[in-house]
Amino acid sequence: MFTALFGVTLLAALETSSAMFPDSVAARAVMAAIVGAVLGVVAVVLGDQRIRRVYGSTEQAITYSRALRTGQLPSHIEPAAWRRWLDVSRQSMKWTPVTVTLFAVLALMNSLDRQWALVAMLAILAAWFIGYGLVLHRRILRLATAVDQRERAAS
Repeated sequence: MFTALFGVTLLAALETSSAMFPDSVAARAVMAAIVGAVLGVVAVVLGDQRIRRVYGSTEQAITYSRALRTGQLPSHIEPAAWRRWLDVSRQSMKWTPVTVTLFAVLALMNSLDRQWALVAMLAILAAWFIGYGLVLHRRILRLATAVDQRERAAS
């Protein structure tokens, strides 16, 4: 998703009157697609490495993601591992204000040039990250409570 958004942003940012792509929307689209594809491949490789480093395997990452989304733990868990995964989620939440601020500043800067479509897209992204951060915060708290309850029940 973010790679596609980057490509659209790059396409909009490359002015039609630039020396590199004089009045060529097709050339700008090809350039945006190439950059988007390269960044997509890099994101997949780095994401896979992070998943294996944090969760140990893709299956465990999927299990954690499903539990975070639904609030229901699988039947057998290792509380220490789940707490570590919750800590990783909490750490990633610390980037939410930075991300929201970045998109808001970019929207403000583009409003000075009256690029309203780009401003709207950046403002929507800022709002989406605010909402996503609030929802993820609630889900982390709910799952942490479930892990604590499961551990107390097992003791």
